[in-house]
Amino acid sequence: MITTAVFAAGLLAAAGAGTPTPGKLSPAVAKEMTEAIVAANKALGLESWPMRGAQPCIDRGGQGITAKDVTVEDTRKCTASVLDKGYPELGKSYVLAVPMASIGPVTVIALGVGESQGWAAYSCDPERKCLPVKLSAPSKWGKRMAERQAKACAETTTLWFPADKRACPSPTAPTTP
Repeated sequence: MITTAVFAAGLLAAAGAGTPTPGKLSPAVAKEMTEAIVAANKALGLESWPMRGAQPCIDRGGQGITAKDVTVEDTRKCTASVLDKGYPELGKSYVLAVPMASIGPVTVIALGVGESQGWAAYSCDPERKCLPVKLSAPSKWGKRMAERQAKACAETTTLWFPADKRACPSPTAPTTP
């Protein structure tokens, strides 16, 4: 009897291991989101990765007067080259947004889609863990991520990966009084 109960509990646990609980983000997706952000940061030379030995695939020049502007096309090619392999949930469970400034890429944001909708992660310094947070969370990071999503969606210069997917909230139709 006890063996049967233990066996049944094991089967239930195994069946639900890959399926996230509603409102929760799958640990595998959360891990992949953060890994994709780090890969893009390293490739783009963001978040002090070059000071830790990462070789970006774009030339940002030096600091100050030696800095170089990075084009949208260079950023797109560079980012796509590191995301081509190894991120099977990209475009299925999350997308990446790379907001652009006149001098080049600013940061990398992962935004959940599909069953992962409502979750987001933001790039940060290598010493910190930048785990996905719920966009609706009343926390400081939940609010910041919602603001960054809104800004990335509003800017026409934001690059999206995959290029044909976005994670922008649908605009609400104005109500008539």
